[in-house]
Amino acid sequence: MCLAFPAKVVEVRGEKAIVEMPGLKREVLNKMIHAKEGEFVLVQQGFIVDRVSEEDAKEVWGCLEE
Repeated sequence: MCLAFPAKVVEVRGEKAIVEMPGLKREVLNKMIHAKEGEFVLVQQGFIVDRVSEEDAKEVWGCLEE
C-alpha cells in the first residue's frame, strides 16, 4: 500500500516542483497535475497526484504530529 502526503508547492521548475511539508522540502515531478506555486497537493512516490484544499492539508499535518 502506498500513502500520499499533502504538501504545499513553493516553487515550480518546468515539469518539477519544490514542495514543502512540515519539516521537509523536496523536489517532485509535476507532470500530471501541473500545480502552481501556493497550491496544496498530494504527493505519492515522488509525483504530485492531486490537488487538495489548504484546510485538508493542515488537518492531515495535525494528525501526523499527534
